[in-house]
Amino acid sequence: MTIPNLTRDQIQSHTSGGSYERGQEYFADGAVRSLKRTGDHVLKAQVQGSDVHPYLVTIKFDEDDIRKVQCTCPYHEGSWCKHIVAVLLKTLATDEVPLDESAEVSDLVHELNRTQLVRLLERLVEEDPELLEKIQDERARIAGE
Repeated sequence: MTIPNLTRDQIQSHTSGGSYERGQEYFADGAVRSLKRTGDHVLKAQVQGSDVHPYLVTIKFDEDDIRKVQCTCPYHEGSWCKHIVAVLLKTLATDEVPLDESAEVSDLVHELNRTQLVRLLERLVEEDPELLEKIQDERARIAGE
């Protein structure tokens, strides 16, 4: 599945200050790595920018349009950064972005706050009481107990 109705013009309309052109260069240079679908309507990719560590780009969309884009870079102009552009151009060039069934835990809980994380763990323990012992053991290991 790719993003419905995605075009180069649409991508460019959400950029400013040369982000589109720089995003094209990143795409052409192969800076987009590990493009994957982590859900029916979520794409994630790493983009190697000027920093040592790649930037993480997340794109959420529905049947009609892109709903939300995020990048871990420090760009805050209110328009899409070059990393987002590069990922979207890669998406356009890819027939099918495969579903990554092994989404990392950090990707799955990245946007949850502490209360939501605790609630998630409580629900998982309700479904699998043996998980509580595993959590206790891991907590003790981390704390050096």
